[in-house]
Amino acid sequence: MINLAIIGLGKWGLKLVKSVYKNSKVVKFNSAISRNPKRIKKEAEKYHLSIYKNYNNLLNNEKIDGFVLCTPHSSHEKEIKNLSKYKKPIFVEKPLALDVKSAKNIISICKKKKIILAVGQNRRFLETYLFLKKQIKKNKIGKITHIEGSFSGKSSFKDNKKSWRNQISETPLGGMTGKGIHITDLMINLVGKVDKVLARSKKILKSSKLDDTTDLILEFKNGTMGYLSTILATNKYWELKVFGSNGWIKIFNEKEVTQQIKNKKIEHINLKYKNIEKKELEEFAKCIKFNRKFPVDLNEVLDNTKLFQASIKSKKLNSKFIKL
Repeated sequence: MINLAIIGLGKWGLKLVKSVYKNSKVVKFNSAISRNPKRIKKEAEKYHLSIYKNYNNLLNNEKIDGFVLCTPHSSHEKEIKNLSKYKKPIFVEKPLALDVKSAKNIISICKKKKIILAVGQNRRFLETYLFLKKQIKKNKIGKITHIEGSFSGKSSFKDNKKSWRNQISETPLGGMTGKGIHITDLMINLVGKVDKVLARSKKILKSSKLDDTTDLILEFKNGTMGYLSTILATNKYWELKVFGSNGWIKIFNEKEVTQQIKNKKIEHINLKYKNIEKKELEEFAKCIKFNRKFPVDLNEVLDNTKLFQASIKSKKLNSKFIKL
């Protein structure tokens, strides 16, 4: 059994802990780091986590095989620099960083110290995405010409207005920061590097400090065109559509696939949902056990960060195309 320590037992950190609690034969959480132990005492007791204020006390008292980092985006570089002293594998929630310089520094630190670094892009583990990727690998839809996606959800609107997620410094491009970045990760994984981006991001409603609607127009280096919309004011909805010379495939939310290959009838396929947080943590545990790389390529993570940074620049320049 691989033992993990969670740093940042907030809403998402708690979801990760729950995903494997008494539910995995591979991995478990046995401890948590918090500067304010009283705040997480109830959750820690419920999920049998020992609480520590610092890493030295933690490692002197617990058997820890790896760290899971769920702190605010802007803190990742500093936290990983501190964690790297202990030379243990690190799983960090996306986005890895809010700018390219920080992302490069994090990757460089872990590479120099030979630390396994895993970035939590959980949509990579969806059965629907794995099906789509397999179809593309088999060349079922031919040459990809266009890719587009949408992601909406009210989570940021529901959060406490003082929550770090509702601060522009942590969410500088509206829903693209925490939601759309899932879709661009899948796009880059399927199609490759982005060449140019044009971003439009607006605060249409008054209920949040953040931009509630963000759109990207994309041109990939291989010539594929793309589009992404992220919305913070609508109920949960997400989809990814890929168009090729021989057909198209759409994945919708977590279970549904629709496809048309050549001139055949449109097919609707329902796939079983499997806990993707559990899947990614168990994969991280296997990487620790067998000393192998996590399947989310860090070069693709860096490409996604470059796209994010260029999108912010495009917005500031009144939606001009920015070359990456």
